[in-house]
Amino acid sequence: MIKTEVTISKAAERFDGTGTLTGQFPRVFIGASVVAFAARFRRAPVVMVLLTAATLGGCMRLRSPIAPVVGPPPTFVPTTSDVRGTRLIEVRDGTAKAAAFRAATDILAKRYSVDVSDEHAGFLMTPWQASFMRDGAPDLRYRTRVMIRFLGDEWKQVSVRAQANWQRVGVNDEWDIGYDTQVLDDVSNELTARIGKHP
Repeated sequence: MIKTEVTISKAAERFDGTGTLTGQFPRVFIGASVVAFAARFRRAPVVMVLLTAATLGGCMRLRSPIAPVVGPPPTFVPTTSDVRGTRLIEVRDGTAKAAAFRAATDILAKRYSVDVSDEHAGFLMTPWQASFMRDGAPDLRYRTRVMIRFLGDEWKQVSVRAQANWQRVGVNDEWDIGYDTQVLDDVSNELTARIGKHP
């Protein structure tokens, strides 16, 4: 069986810092090799034309086999346990329900959008958001959302949950389920400072 391989000399010098093949010669060389391979097996002419146009036009983007694999942020903890991604806070004695709910709303609104707000049920939730920045831009493969729920009839406790998903590149691009430690700490600490019991 004929191998569909192309050997490029000095390969280590021909990839930039992002792992992208650079230079016109490798593009033309690879394009010509692909067209020759297709012609050998008598592929449809349209396919060969498209391959040639894409290659010679400089649109071809190849990744280095030694390019670093990008993973989730270090604050992501994969787990299917709701308990691990939830923090329970004791509400300060004498805190009115309206004041407690307003404090929770203010904390979320400062950092996120609020998707669900039900004061009667004591429940707040943000939409899924790309909260992690990578190279100056939001990483769309990582998303988080926060849920705050006041517990019991008297709202003596409030739970904070920070869900997180990481989309793996591969078959079906499935999402890994877990929580974000930084988001959980930030929201929980601020909520504790506003309405939590003093130690």
